Amino acid sequence: MAIAGLLLALTPIVAQGRPAAPPPTMPPNVLNVVHHKLKRGTTAAYQTLEASIVAAYKRAKVPSFFWMTFQATKDSREILYLNIAETAEQFNHLGEVWPSIAAAHPDLVRLQTRLAAMIEGQSSTLTRRREEIAYTRGDVDVATMRAVRLFTFHVKPGHEGRFMEGIRAAAAGGAPWIVYEANEESTFVLVMPLRSRSEARRAATMPRAIRELRGAVYRRAETELFVFTPAMSRLPAEFTAARARGAAGRSPSARRVENPPPALRH
Repeated sequence: MAIAGLLLALTPIVAQGRPAAPPPTMPPNVLNVVHHKLKRGTTAAYQTLEASIVAAYKRAKVPSFFWMTFQATKDSREILYLNIAETAEQFNHLGEVWPSIAAAHPDLVRLQTRLAAMIEGQSSTLTRRREEIAYTRGDVDVATMRAVRLFTFHVKPGHEGRFMEGIRAAAAGGAPWIVYEANEESTFVLVMPLRSRSEARRAATMPRAIRELRGAVYRRAETELFVFTPAMSRLPAEFTAARARGAAGRSPSARRVENPPPALRH
């Protein structure tokens, strides 16, 4: 089960002719990307149990443990967790304090054990942000995104510099994604925040400057599209407030388009 630490400070955006909306949140420095592949026939039960876990964490008032959960648009068995921190040490500290929380709240352990039994496979990649690539969208960020497209590149060892040259070339006209590099392997993840599921269908494909590096610089690339699942997520108060402000700043017609599909969870 993924344990998430979403510990970001939020800031505001100003839109001309509309109520003031919060500006984009600074991208997190550390991102833990967790994938769960569910066993066949367990998706509905997993969603229900995850929602119960969110409620249990809220009742227990567990501090610091927050997460964002997404579900793949093509395969409901594919679940994505994004766990966010400012430093790797901060993220690792969550693992250090978990035993004391588990001892105080054994119900959380029981629920998470049941959840783990529904997982067929999982992976976890801890990454850090490449700060030289500036995220340039001002209308959506990590706190407010309702969908996300991930580009994952498995780069050949020793070719990381050339890969980043391609990233810089692709970002010359503005980067609608945030670049993360794995701490322990030659893997890069481009995170593209999206405002809605409908925007996700129209989201940009991989830039040509990066596609041209396939084979020579990276072995393979994976593109995945996920939709945010509120009932399966436990957001810090700042994220909840930012999402509420963003919803208030949209027109009624925009809200109809941008509402996420029925909720799933953690």
